[in-house]
Amino acid sequence: MAPRPAIDWPTGTRTVFFDDVASRATLSKAVRDGKIRRIAPRLYSADLESRAEEIVLQNRWTILGRLLPGALVADRSAAEDGRVTGGRLFVVSDTSRTSVRLPGLEIRIRPGTPYDAPVADPHWPDGLRMSSPERTLLDNLVESRRRGGRAARTLTLSELEDWLARKAIAWDSRRIERLRINALTLAEATGATRRVPAVERLFDHLSGAAPPRAHAGPFMRALREGRAWDEHRVEMFERVASQLSDTADWDIPDGLPASTEIEEVAFYEAFLSQVPGHRTVPSRVPDELPLYESYFSNYIEGTVFTLDEARRIIESNEPPASRPADGHDILGTYRCVADPVGRRTTSEDPEEIIRDLRERHQAIQAGRPDMNPGQWKTEANSVGGYMFVEPALVEGTLRKGLGLLPRVRPGFWRALYMLFVVTEVHPFADGNGRVARIMMNAELSAVGQARIVIPSVYRNEYISSLRRASTHGGDVRALARVLAYAWRWTAAMPWSERAATEGQLHATNALVDATDALDLAVRLELP
Repeated sequence: MAPRPAIDWPTGTRTVFFDDVASRATLSKAVRDGKIRRIAPRLYSADLESRAEEIVLQNRWTILGRLLPGALVADRSAAEDGRVTGGRLFVVSDTSRTSVRLPGLEIRIRPGTPYDAPVADPHWPDGLRMSSPERTLLDNLVESRRRGGRAARTLTLSELEDWLARKAIAWDSRRIERLRINALTLAEATGATRRVPAVERLFDHLSGAAPPRAHAGPFMRALREGRAWDEHRVEMFERVASQLSDTADWDIPDGLPASTEIEEVAFYEAFLSQVPGHRTVPSRVPDELPLYESYFSNYIEGTVFTLDEARRIIESNEPPASRPADGHDILGTYRCVADPVGRRTTSEDPEEIIRDLRERHQAIQAGRPDMNPGQWKTEANSVGGYMFVEPALVEGTLRKGLGLLPRVRPGFWRALYMLFVVTEVHPFADGNGRVARIMMNAELSAVGQARIVIPSVYRNEYISSLRRASTHGGDVRALARVLAYAWRWTAAMPWSERAATEGQLHATNALVDATDALDLAVRLELP
């Protein structure tokens, strides 16, 4: 007898299928045998482990496209990019049904059809449509009520103001103006002319032609005040701060105190008290660390000199005539890290941290006036296609991220968090990596711990761990391991004597270029 054909239904995690894949008898037997389960009328899944609510949520477009072919995602759901709010999804469909209830999801339906003109509603997966921004704006101007504590069909006026403000951040001014014109055109074409004054008021508040309402949305107010923030980044910073509040199993040492840090600060402060107004670092104990901290931090960013050249620039306090801007980078970084009092300045007040950040950047980039030292970037920046925070959101995002700093333990963990926030925002046109590492090390110096230097050979590991933290939603475990290893290396180096320092730099492979290190199969060794 020929083998019976296999039943053709998906068996992967959180997959669904409908009752047309097999006969009713076959489906009923498979349910009885524990091979599949019925999620809702006509809807099944072979995933017996996941919660039904999770399965429905992940497959909502497939389900909606089958139950309400050609439906339009609308109202609040369109404004929130199709996310489910309070267990509800709002749609428009040419049907007499008013709702569909599924595990964990209620689809609320109002009558209507998608538009193809004058402003078309774009296509969405599984034969569905998504309300155009113009239709989303008009539809959400209709007031609706919350019932039973659940989300209302449409946004509140404050929520709609914030929706429009976010569009203004993401889009350029021409596209925002096109949104206004198209919304007015659509209102006229669909008989919604009573909403025209409300549309005009919204755009007047957005542009500054009229002051915002007293109870305007917080994001709209922040945008008007130049304090708007990148919500995705702030959510990421929240996750990182939460991660760093529980690091018991991360195998990172509690602290690596620097042998001369505290004495050096005490000596320097005593010196300044005797010579008011003097700001030259006195020569007491030879310290090679600031030189190498500056050298390696610039090397990572592509400002490459030989060690002898870097030492000559620092000792002469003069950049080379052939490369004045690069030489100023070395000097500016050195001045920030050589001052044992200035380099440990930090705070838990976001406003004070932002002031220190701008002052340090101004010192580093003093030789590059074209890069606007100490001033926020005016154009978006990216690395390898990864976009950092938009210029208009820099200060607000920093303020939000730095406001979480007190939640993170002082020392290594706070240093890591500071590095991540400044790097992720990338607030300046240039010099972001250098100033981020200075801000990181200020957190360590403030508690008398060893600073962290990333030598040339360790560049790839460092950059990769930062990139992973960014692209994996703020998972900083790899970054913590990389920084902790560099921390151990820095703390163990004999920075107080030049010959010993140079010997260990060679012995630990610190000076090997990262690309050459791959070819030579060498790595950073601990002294």
